[in-house]
Amino acid sequence: MKSHSIRAIAVATLILGFFLAGHARAQQEPQKRGPSTAEERARAVKVAHELEVDPLAKDAKDNRDWVIQWIVDIPDITVNVCFDYFGKMPNPPRGHSKEIVRQMIISSAAFIIEHPDKAKDEQAVATAGLLGALKTYQAILKGEPDARWPYVDKIIQMRDQGKLDDFVSDTRRKCAQDGEEPDPDTMRAAR
Repeated sequence: MKSHSIRAIAVATLILGFFLAGHARAQQEPQKRGPSTAEERARAVKVAHELEVDPLAKDAKDNRDWVIQWIVDIPDITVNVCFDYFGKMPNPPRGHSKEIVRQMIISSAAFIIEHPDKAKDEQAVATAGLLGALKTYQAILKGEPDARWPYVDKIIQMRDQGKLDDFVSDTRRKCAQDGEEPDPDTMRAAR
């Protein structure tokens, strides 16, 4: 097994561990959840943008947990998860790495909702998600300068130099090559 696969499994377990309980329940019960409602989609977009601006707000954890669980539960909007965008993940998670990585998922979902015509454009979805995660990271640094993550600083530098699109493209390609067998817990962009 490649070291990347081991790392991806470890990170997925750390970051998305709470999904397992929901997944186990779904295995035991027939899936009853229908498509997302307009109200839920509006709330998800609002929460996504609030978390990008104020990721450490008093209600941020509850809002983050709600939108992640909502993405898992609904059948009509899902997001590809590739942790390679963040390089070697801190293990155990340090600082706010978990919040930053989850924000990529949340911002990707918001982009799919706001741009249904681009929902199948995985490059656009991944780029929007990564930009949301970078906003979150920069907002965290304003309040906690010691939460610096050097790898994410390099991604910000790529963004500022106009190289982010190439980085996203290369990373997507790498994730596709490494992911020969689809993970049943992987969320995929679909509409």
